[in-house]
Amino acid sequence: MLGLGVGWSLPSAEREWAACGADHKRRVRRLEEHVEIWRMLWRGEPVTHRSGDVDLRDHTVGPLPWNEAGPPVLITAGNRGELLPAQFDRFARLGDGIITTYLHAEECRLVRERAEEALARHGRARPDFPLCVYTTVRLDDDPRTAERVTTEFLATYYGGGVHSRGTMGLGPADAVIAALRRYAAAGATDLCIRFVGDDQLAQLERFTSRRLLRAARARLGACPEKPG
Repeated sequence: MLGLGVGWSLPSAEREWAACGADHKRRVRRLEEHVEIWRMLWRGEPVTHRSGDVDLRDHTVGPLPWNEAGPPVLITAGNRGELLPAQFDRFARLGDGIITTYLHAEECRLVRERAEEALARHGRARPDFPLCVYTTVRLDDDPRTAERVTTEFLATYYGGGVHSRGTMGLGPADAVIAALRRYAAAGATDLCIRFVGDDQLAQLERFTSRRLLRAARARLGACPEKPG
């Protein structure tokens, strides 16, 4: 599964692109070109294609993807609750699903509605498309401690503005599970979880403990664990 976005439109991002010898202003077209080329290559037939900085002559890749159409491509749309038409149009043309972040649970419904409208405009009806939300979790018995650690971590991580919008779960396990349920009820099909703090491995181990996983499955109606 691929989760793709065009990245920040910030001076620091422009410097990063320049350091790699790439044009930051072409990042949108570059992403779209690459997805189009990948889909041609995933068919397994030799590809001759020339555009932008790509020049392929009877080019192939291998091993080929397990699925004939290639791995699912999730395109960013709706970040921070910003419903930008260009993002939904890009998803409708190129994507199999959406990956988004800094999204409040109730906003998942709006993202799904806009995405379905964009798909209809391009003649691609996919009511069951994946909607993955990238979000933040901090497990702690004391909710105030969880909020403080999260704020400090994000301020350091981003070097300034604190991106705590749409934080999914802070506090005891029951509070985190309740937040999971809100996202699931609003239409999210997958969650990409970022643990915060200087004890991320311990956070992961606590989150994936059998007791918490069983509770989450029972309350979310997920499938039982498969052997192996």
